[in-house]
Amino acid sequence: MPRPSTAPADRVRRLLNVMFAGGLIAALVSVVLQLPRQPGGAIATLLLVVVAVAAWWFRTTGRFTRVASLVLALCGIGVVTFGDNLGLPLLFTALIVVVVDWSLWAGSALAVLVIAVLVTLLHDGYQGDWSPILLQSLANLALFAILLVFGAVLRAFDQQHRELVAANARLTEAMDASRDLVLAQERARAAAELHDGLGHQLTLISMSLEFADRVRERDPAAAWKEVANASAMAKQALADMRLWVRALHPARLEALTDPQSFEAVAEVFRGTGLEVSVEVAPEIGRLDRPRTLFAYRMIQEALTNVLRHTTADRVRCTLDRDTERLRVVVSDNGTVEQEPEPGFGLRGLTERARELAGTLALRHPGRLGGLDVIAELPLDHVPAEVA
Repeated sequence: MPRPSTAPADRVRRLLNVMFAGGLIAALVSVVLQLPRQPGGAIATLLLVVVAVAAWWFRTTGRFTRVASLVLALCGIGVVTFGDNLGLPLLFTALIVVVVDWSLWAGSALAVLVIAVLVTLLHDGYQGDWSPILLQSLANLALFAILLVFGAVLRAFDQQHRELVAANARLTEAMDASRDLVLAQERARAAAELHDGLGHQLTLISMSLEFADRVRERDPAAAWKEVANASAMAKQALADMRLWVRALHPARLEALTDPQSFEAVAEVFRGTGLEVSVEVAPEIGRLDRPRTLFAYRMIQEALTNVLRHTTADRVRCTLDRDTERLRVVVSDNGTVEQEPEPGFGLRGLTERARELAGTLALRHPGRLGGLDVIAELPLDHVPAEVA
């Protein structure tokens, strides 16, 4: 199945990288401008920038992410304290990162701390004149509110991506479990058919050979007759085994959402001399896995039964749909002496059709004069395993 897009996480990452680069450049410009008049503050600002770069590297590599975001926030506060307003872009980036990595509440607490620091700096700058301090603080408060909302939006995008990745992992596990279940069901069906068919033939061969061994001295003719019977049954058993190899030809389960996959099973049976045609209506499109898998197994089972139980040399498989139902029909031109009775395979398909809220029926004579196997499945039903 396709993997979930990483676009939201990538966009958040790229945006934060751009913001950090901008804040870094602004801080370095502040260092250059400050160096001639306040070399001590410039050196302190430069050291904080170096620490901020190290913290950002740890964060982007996924190591100590949350601790690195706090260190980055402290560096942002320090750059504003020792530098000037050119340190604000780095501080703003740190505030958004704290919201993304921690929570909106953590970002709000950091914003309160920053406002307190800025009020202290403004108080020193305006020498206690509270009127401009109040106006500037209100402007900072509005700006920080916008930054917090922006950080919350980025955090929501990031969490959405994480949830999507987790859901995809769970869905992949469920699909793997479903595939294992399908394979287990196929093995159980094969075991039952082999036990009832091939196992019975091998038992008769063994009994014939044992009888021939017991009577070979007193009645050689009878012994050779049993050997001949055993040989005939062995040839039939070999033919049945070859048929089973074809019938159980493995399907690529991951590709069973494409209706053209039915052509693969038809090609396997064409090697037996059957003329098999597959007609898929253009409006079929791509079906979901449960219905495609059912149709695949139905065609496989019907072709197997044609070889085992009829004299047909031509089979036609058709799939079409309307707005409500999918219809699958397998028709042959063979002759059946009596009304057919569903065996193990058809009974299993009937049960599977019921699970999909559909039906499976036999019609004789069919469209080609032989037998029709007809399945109808509603398209609006959600199977239990994917509900």
